[in-house]
Amino acid sequence: MAYGFLGQEFQNNQAAQLGMQFAGSAMNAMQENVQQNVTRYVNMRQLKHFFDVSNIYVLAKLKALMFPWLQRNWHRHAERDATGQVVGFKPPRDDTNSPDLYIPVMGLVSYVIVIGLIIGRLGVFHPEDLGYTASSALGIIVFEVLLIKMFCYLLNVGTELQFLDILAYSGYKFVSTIVVVLFKPWAPWWMTWFAFFYSGFALAFFMIRSLRHALIPESSAVTGINVHRKRRVHFLFVIAMLQFLYIWILIRYKSSK
Repeated sequence: MAYGFLGQEFQNNQAAQLGMQFAGSAMNAMQENVQQNVTRYVNMRQLKHFFDVSNIYVLAKLKALMFPWLQRNWHRHAERDATGQVVGFKPPRDDTNSPDLYIPVMGLVSYVIVIGLIIGRLGVFHPEDLGYTASSALGIIVFEVLLIKMFCYLLNVGTELQFLDILAYSGYKFVSTIVVVLFKPWAPWWMTWFAFFYSGFALAFFMIRSLRHALIPESSAVTGINVHRKRRVHFLFVIAMLQFLYIWILIRYKSSK
């Protein structure tokens, strides 16, 4: 009886080991498949570039978002190789004018948490509210990115403005939105409106100054070669004014129930 029990135990251990090995192989294959699909559509090296930030950069960028009229230099610094050729732009750590994705991601997470806390304070919170808030915010980002990409195509904007650049600039609105959201439940109505217009104008000014060098190069202003210059100016103004609409939509939080 003891021998049969030990034999059965040994077979069960072998089956468990084979099952673990099979599960491990399946997980490794799945991980490789996901990694191949991600690297096919996303340049991981370029993505890391947008998360290469420092504490000094984050503070400087937040200052530029809230007080953009205090900043004088808006030019991005080019990165050169050993031969002196321009190969791109310096990462955010080395250039405070460089766009990043760290602040937009943290801004989105903070916005969802703040909205959840405020709805909970009203006594109507449901767990689904977090997903509803996040999906609504992401929907605005997707809409704005697609809108800018469409106009960039129509206005023949080439490599001056990349997809991740647009995504980063679009995500900065969460910083301004959080400021207004924090005023709304506790401050008087006039103070909330002041925060809304101030944050809106600050964000619009920031977008104009940041995107100006990409959409309206200085060389085109001098030579007059760019036939789309006037349309690009109008497009830049539309992008800036739409920030008021986006902030207005984002601060109108409500429960999903």
